[in-house]
Amino acid sequence: MPAGAIAGLDGLGTLKAAGLHAVTYTSTKPPLAWRGTPAERTVDLEALTERVVFFEGSAREAALQFPKNANLAATVALAGLGFERTRVRLVADPESRGNTGEVRAESEIGTLEVTMAGLASTNPKTSASVAYNLLHAIRQRGARLVI
Repeated sequence: MPAGAIAGLDGLGTLKAAGLHAVTYTSTKPPLAWRGTPAERTVDLEALTERVVFFEGSAREAALQFPKNANLAATVALAGLGFERTRVRLVADPESRGNTGEVRAESEIGTLEVTMAGLASTNPKTSASVAYNLLHAIRQRGARLVI
């Protein structure tokens, strides 16, 4: 499965094999990227002047409440501890120039911290890097050596 606009799934899989304890995924986007979502019921997105965490919960809750914005939370959950045990934080930040996905995982053998910050595509809910990730995945399918 292509990773999309997230990085570090290989490391997350490594930590899972070693005994994963905790996984948190944080998605930060400009306020207007959250327009049309339940975030509008708790935050005045157009008047926001500072970073606000408007959702904290499980990956299942995030995927159900924010289906157009939390697809990476679902990807991280599938690669890690599952939908119930993966924690998700959704953030609106007026200083953000694009979409940022952060994975933090803790296991028996160590800690993983990965941040992927990318410009938004023409759709502010998604990153421009997604198309390039799909191209990378297609190229790897035919490659003799996959890294």
